[in-house]
Amino acid sequence: LTPCHSHYSFYLRDGMSVLELGAAENSYLPPDLKLNKHVGVGAVQSQMDSNPSITSSMIVDLNNVIDDEGVDSQEFTELCNEGFDAVIMA
Repeated sequence: LTPCHSHYSFYLRDGMSVLELGAAENSYLPPDLKLNKHVGVGAVQSQMDSNPSITSSMIVDLNNVIDDEGVDSQEFTELCNEGFDAVIMA
């Protein structure tokens, strides 16, 4: 996990708001990183529930895409419009 920790440590800072796509039970974030908001978007709620870093989550099929529109989920579209400091996917 060290390469991921180092990579995220370079880009992410305490207090940031982060959107994680493909979230599951581990985000591979540095253990001392304190995010203001960490939203997980994934396929399995129980996996995201076991991730101590995630502050809120939602189930979205990121493969269900409408050409020229994006992911077919109004909830996901609204979430993306909230704005985040960083979007991650490990």
